[in-house]
Amino acid sequence: MNSSIVRLKYVITDPVIRLEGEYDLTRKDEVAAIFASIDDVGPIVIDMTNVTYIDSTILLALAKLKSRYDGRTIRIVGLSSHIRRVFAIVKFDELFELTDA
Repeated sequence: MNSSIVRLKYVITDPVIRLEGEYDLTRKDEVAAIFASIDDVGPIVIDMTNVTYIDSTILLALAKLKSRYDGRTIRIVGLSSHIRRVFAIVKFDELFELTDA
């Protein structure tokens, strides 16, 4: 991947975390910081509408997030068909609430 075209942006707006760009091993610390900033109350909503690429790094971070907040609703919205397929393969569609919008 050409890192010069990678665009990374995240915005935390109560109660939605909006992710944009590509999330891979090079963004591990940024993903950890984003997820560490989540409040300890209420549902967690992660908007991935503008995420163009993920690897196992974000999958591990999401699994850790689910473990940390077991019992809380974690809704992931706006997955592309490719990323939704990855989620289905690793059974994240059974761990998280996945919605189109």
